[in-house]
Amino acid sequence: MTEISDRRRAARLTVARQLRGSELELHLVRLLDLSPTGARIEHLEPMHEGAMCYLDLPPVLGRVRLTGRVVWTKVRGSEQTLEGDRRFHHQSGIEFAGLTPEQRTALAAALETLRAAGDGPDHPSLR
Repeated sequence: MTEISDRRRAARLTVARQLRGSELELHLVRLLDLSPTGARIEHLEPMHEGAMCYLDLPPVLGRVRLTGRVVWTKVRGSEQTLEGDRRFHHQSGIEFAGLTPEQRTALAAALETLRAAGDGPDHPSLR
């Protein structure tokens, strides 16, 4: 038998189960509003104040990833699913942090796109 060599350039470490929190997962969010300093989002999964996150703007707004921190989060409503469970709708405020000059330029362009549309993220051309 021949031995298979490990072709990795660096060792991989397994993420322990207790460290696999929601902070390491992707969540779909609905962008409610956007400013040069932050955003308000709506989402189904709870977020924790102080958590660092990334907000990926949609293609129509330039498809840029912005780094932020959750500064507040609230339950804004709930609904009953077909299975009989209760699903909560959350809103959170994100404060941008550590943006690069390129991210700031892209954010300014996204804000200009919203200004030109006139009605913000809910405008039909931005869906």
